Amino acid sequence: MDQTPYSFPEVYDIAFTFRDYPKAVDFLIAAASQAGLTKITSMVEFGCGPGQYCREFSRRGVVSYGIDRSPEMVLYAWKLCEQEKLDCEIIEADVRSFKLPEPVELAVCMMATFNLLLTNEDTIEHFRSVADNLVKSGLYVIELSHPRDVFGPRSSTNYEWEMERDGIKVKTDWGSDAKVDPLTEVETGTIIYTVGKDGAIERFISREQWRDITFGLIKALIDLSQRFEIVATYGDLDLTVPFDNDKKAWRMVLVLRKNR
Repeated sequence: MDQTPYSFPEVYDIAFTFRDYPKAVDFLIAAASQAGLTKITSMVEFGCGPGQYCREFSRRGVVSYGIDRSPEMVLYAWKLCEQEKLDCEIIEADVRSFKLPEPVELAVCMMATFNLLLTNEDTIEHFRSVADNLVKSGLYVIELSHPRDVFGPRSSTNYEWEMERDGIKVKTDWGSDAKVDPLTEVETGTIIYTVGKDGAIERFISREQWRDITFGLIKALIDLSQRFEIVATYGDLDLTVPFDNDKKAWRMVLVLRKNR
């Protein structure tokens, strides 16, 4: 199997330490409560990678699952769960078609991972699989890039950054060279990790594709799936930031409720 940006789980984990995961989970809990789910007892994270969200929910006593298609990420996340003795199950599966041991109340897909669903068919199949694995009126929270990045300079998100943990420095270039195919709405870009440790420098290079998603497109695909309705939108992982064109709104966060 060709290398992907997810073939290097520890490097990926360090690269994304800029996010405050406990704070993000606080938002998810608050957004769910606003939508009527006042107590979460079970959840699943899609494209979980190191399982930062499902592990944090598990720390809070929630029955938690993580799903990822990368075997390297699944093994890495399992080891992290074991180290913390967390009751959190990590499953290697395709998010378009999967089966959890039991239906859950909350599903989440964070960090624009949803954009890896490249076609309408993939997305609708995913929505239907999610609904099949949620309890009645269960919620699905999706964090996407702000649509303004589709129509102009990608100003909402930094595509190059540097992080450090345990003496390891990781400089990330997440597709700054990306080009979009206007017929498929799919971007293809080069992902580069430049890793510095003990004076040595190593580079990990791979290619990735992701789909540009506007609000109109995602709303249409939700409607076509016939399984969800949008009950809330936010422009950040913050209840006080509305989803609009203001600079404070740098994400498109959707809260969906299963309707059947």
